[in-house]
Amino acid sequence: MSTFDEILQWFETLPASFAFLLALPFVIAFVSLLKDAVERRSGKKGRRGGKAGGRRGGDGELKIL
Repeated sequence: MSTFDEILQWFETLPASFAFLLALPFVIAFVSLLKDAVERRSGKKGRRGGKAGGRRGGDGELKIL
């Protein structure tokens, strides 16, 4: 039996309300990663209006002078 199967069996033994709360952050992270992948594939990230002004980098990073 694999580790993944053992984790699934353990997860099935938990009360439903606790299992939902335990799984919720993982579901949110998966949806966020999926949204990011779809935006990158469709090219929406590059349409925000060119270069960022001032000291800020293109992705919200601060540039060191």
